[in-house]
Amino acid sequence: MNNLNLENHDAILAQSIESSTLRRAEFLKSIPPELSKREDEIQVKLSNENASPRSKLRKIYNLMTDLGVAAEPYVACSKGCSSCCKINVTISQMEANLIAEKTGIKSKQLALSQSHSPDKFIGIPCVFLKNGSCSIYDIRPFVCRKHIWFDTTAYWCNPERSLDVTMPMIGFSGAESAFFEITKRDSAGIHADIRDFFA
Repeated sequence: MNNLNLENHDAILAQSIESSTLRRAEFLKSIPPELSKREDEIQVKLSNENASPRSKLRKIYNLMTDLGVAAEPYVACSKGCSSCCKINVTISQMEANLIAEKTGIKSKQLALSQSHSPDKFIGIPCVFLKNGSCSIYDIRPFVCRKHIWFDTTAYWCNPERSLDVTMPMIGFSGAESAFFEITKRDSAGIHADIRDFFA
């Protein structure tokens, strides 16, 4: 890359990071207090609940849906944008089993978790990406629900560039703690890429 292109690249990246940081801050300020409280308290609440792991997972999914709706004005993500479906997509055995039941597509039962280098599936579409859209959107895994991209475009989310940058994202510690606790109890905490479960 020549110096001019490198300078342009760096300038675009710096602008995107600044914009994303501001949009993330605006999103955090905009979250209704009751929604923020739900996220903060969900792990404790679900751990004290006498309900099935599936029921608890549904509640986590519902929370993430509500957070996703709240984030819509601040993200580049929209229907038809599928860049994040062409990177590593780590899901739990519990979720793989749920997807298998809902789709009729058999999932592998893994004895151990599988981990991969970040570039393992770069550019390789998720098996459930059909015609540029998620074919299991209503039951999409937790990792997909929590992926919130605060830039104004999907430029840096593109698999060709996504590993070259670290963009401002957000962690949902309450929901993540609840998710890992539930999947650990239901399926021994086995996690792997969605492509490990589905050929």
